[in-house]
Amino acid sequence: MTATTATHPTGGNVLHVGDGMTLCYPSDRYPYVVVWRSASGKTVRVMPLQIVTLDTGHAPDHFEGSFPVWDHTYSEQERRDLIAEDGAERTVRFTAASGWTSSGADFAAGGATYYRNFAN
Repeated sequence: MTATTATHPTGGNVLHVGDGMTLCYPSDRYPYVVVWRSASGKTVRVMPLQIVTLDTGHAPDHFEGSFPVWDHTYSEQERRDLIAEDGAERTVRFTAASGWTSSGADFAAGGATYYRNFAN
């Protein structure tokens, strides 16, 4: 998954409350859900989702040797049920030049994904 391409507000990447977003790092991805949207749609507030683990009833996608690799896209139901209540709300803004960003971090629109390779 890569950061969103800059096509909003005339095309795709228009977000609504309940939609997923993914915070993108070079090797890891972290899931968020939209909890507020501005009238223009160019600013949203997001909350982190709980990371899926064996405790949440999920299993790793696969293993590299003995190291788990998690690759999970959150369903609509999970985006409602797994909001991290102790997480910090973030404001994410859209610009044509940069797409969706928050404090220099890139976000991808269109789903909430957790990816973590513990072998790396």
